[in-house]
Formats: sequence, structure tokens, C-alpha cells
Amino acid sequence: MGYAEKYGKRHQISFRIGPMAEERLTRVAELFNMKPSQYVKALLYKDLGIFNESLDRRRKPT
Repeated sequence: MGYAEKYGKRHQISFRIGPMAEERLTRVAELFNMKPSQYVKALLYKDLGIFNESLDRRRKPT
């Protein structure tokens, strides 16, 4: 079974953010050890209800 058969057609989404949003996104993504794009993708998945597992909000030891 190929990717398209298993998951459907791929779509790419692009959007622009301002400098203040970029700064905040970068800072919050660093808290989770993620790239900004990975963090935004995780938020979209969570908000769309794709994943029903609770988020792990424990802090990592420093």
C-alpha cells in the first residue's frame, strides 16, 4: 500500500507571521526542544483532534 492510498493526497500549508509572533514561537518551541515548524504542526494536530493523547507537560531535568 502506497503513501497516497494509506493517507490520502498530501497538502502543503503556508502562512506568514509577524516579527513578534516569530519571536514568541521560537521561544516556546525551544521550551519543548523542537523547531518552530514542529511545534506549530503539533499544535495544529492537537487542535484538529488528530491525536487524543494528553500532552506530557513534565519538565525535563536540566
